[in-house]
Amino acid sequence: MAKTRRYKLSTGRQIMRIAHLSDLHFGRDQHQVADAIISQMNQLQPDLVIISGDLTQNATHEEFQAARRFLDQLQQPAHVIPGNHDLSPTNLPERFLYPWRKWQHYIQPETEPTTETEDAKILGLNTARRMGWYLDWSRGRLNEQQMQRVENELQNTQEEKLRIVVAHHPFWLPTRSQHRKLVGSRDEALTIFDQAGVDLVLGGHIHLAFAQTLQGVVISHAGTTTSDRLIPGQPNSFNLIDGNRQRLTITEWDWQKNRFEAGKTTGFLRQNGEWQHSRPVESPYQPN
Repeated sequence: MAKTRRYKLSTGRQIMRIAHLSDLHFGRDQHQVADAIISQMNQLQPDLVIISGDLTQNATHEEFQAARRFLDQLQQPAHVIPGNHDLSPTNLPERFLYPWRKWQHYIQPETEPTTETEDAKILGLNTARRMGWYLDWSRGRLNEQQMQRVENELQNTQEEKLRIVVAHHPFWLPTRSQHRKLVGSRDEALTIFDQAGVDLVLGGHIHLAFAQTLQGVVISHAGTTTSDRLIPGQPNSFNLIDGNRQRLTITEWDWQKNRFEAGKTTGFLRQNGEWQHSRPVESPYQPN
């Protein structure tokens, strides 16, 4: 089991720290930004780096090799899941017959890893699919077995541990992004997540950072951390999550000219088993 560093909120309460990256898109990455992420992780010293999919642009050998080099530079343990771009868009035999062979060769054997620390349990869910009964194969979905896994793995988890699900595709969308479509079976999944005590769902896919509550669960997405595939007005970014099962702060770190700088912070409190927005809070950045 991974150890957890100890940090403190302004109240003195001990917390853990997670860096949430997404949509690296090696092959369309910006080298200066990718290098800055490594430096930033060394400064912020998170307990864990979570990457919620799309490590590559076209799932080529060269792109997976670049992603592997990036992961090898991280000094922190990484919890990584694939996204739809980690499936080949052009090599159909590969996509249909052995879709995750490159992922398993270069990144890790699992597409749905489990990570447990002293203070949290993190479950990865692979929402990317080889095909669907629609024209847009970038869309994702969950199946019954995946939802059952969340319920089974969390039923004996210690009460005080933060419970996190990582999935590439969105469980909530702002109005301007609703054309991107929610993950399939979202409503059924959220019902099971709520019953299993899931606290936080992390994702990416739409290259837009946000943090929202839905059915008492915090839904937080990171923007594209290193790629040039930016939404107008949205810089490269990652999220820094500080907290425990009683209080969370999620801070968006945005690329500004030649460095990442802390931006908007959103706070959440858990009361009676449900998460809700808290009053404005200070972002805790300084480790002990």
